[in-house]
Amino acid sequence: MKNMLHFPHVELNRFMGALGAPWFEKWVRNNTNNDFWQERNYQGKYGKIQTPALAVSGWFDANFPGSPANYRGMKEHGPTPESRRPRFIIGPWPHGINTGPVLSGIDYGADSLIDLNGYVCRWFDFWLKGVKNEVLADPPVFVFVMGVNKWYAEKDWPLPQTQWTKYYLDSGGKANSIKGDGILSTTPAGGKPFDTYIYDPANPTLSPFTGGHVDGPVDTRIPAIGDEVLVYTTSPLREPVEVTGPVVAKLYAATSARDTDWMVRLIDVRPDGRAALLCDGVIRARYRDPKNHGAFTADSLTTIEPNQVYEYTVNFWRATGNVFLPGHRIRVEISSSYFPYYLRNLNTGSDNNGLETRMVTAVQKIYHSAEYPSHLVLPVIVNR
Repeated sequence: MKNMLHFPHVELNRFMGALGAPWFEKWVRNNTNNDFWQERNYQGKYGKIQTPALAVSGWFDANFPGSPANYRGMKEHGPTPESRRPRFIIGPWPHGINTGPVLSGIDYGADSLIDLNGYVCRWFDFWLKGVKNEVLADPPVFVFVMGVNKWYAEKDWPLPQTQWTKYYLDSGGKANSIKGDGILSTTPAGGKPFDTYIYDPANPTLSPFTGGHVDGPVDTRIPAIGDEVLVYTTSPLREPVEVTGPVVAKLYAATSARDTDWMVRLIDVRPDGRAALLCDGVIRARYRDPKNHGAFTADSLTTIEPNQVYEYTVNFWRATGNVFLPGHRIRVEISSSYFPYYLRNLNTGSDNNGLETRMVTAVQKIYHSAEYPSHLVLPVIVNR
């Protein structure tokens, strides 16, 4: 981990001896949505893909976004009737899909594993061999919902019955750490107008991930004991709340620096205190333009004036499918680093943070008031 503190980031792979990854330096140097990326972009070419698509992913798959994007892209833009009939499967899996029922110590049960090879063969039999196995009669989407540990057949993605529900941040001005007074609820904020924390790139918040991978619902409590993490938590739930689908955070925030990162995490807090990470989102301040689709890519960089409040829309990298059971609590964490899962923003405002060789400590403010109502939008599913 100490080696990963090396900067400039563009040298990181060579510094660590990863000589077989020349793409890394090219990626870092091309930090906007320029010709380098457009040459490799297939998302704008769905209208040319005639092959029927079966997308499979896991709630904890670091490559998750491609699967729902491909499902939606083919359904909306496929050039043939066949290509516009994709299928989508999401299980409680990491990138190594369908390999075991236990992730980070949580057992999702024997039903979490499926006969994936059989399903794939059935798909190929229909499209390649013309076998009349009624594969097109299957529901378009199958999702495994954690908490109740059940599979559900769905008509589309996102789920058509979704009730997009706002959960507002609030506090008495001391939401710092898991010992703070941060509150999360469906009621608009009524406490202090903002929370403050210090982000020092030389001492980043450490993530609980092992080896830099998303291993599953890891326990976030140790990283959240520092005052550089803001924590907002609901009261223990009286009724179950199912959250299945994409998650979005709307933050109103200010930084004393000319650039920084905003990181938001959704967590299921169990009655025994374990805080199980479900999914997270991140946005770089200078990439805040609403037309940008990624956390760290943009058509052009925006200007950030120190200490000015800006609105940030944080589209979470991964979606989730989870029932927060009675007695559990819904939690949101906010920080500006989660190292080494994310490399540090050095806060200088450089046009390319990956080439920077100096650091700036930032004073960060997250607002939650009638004027600046920071909140999460959760995809709540009712009446199963």
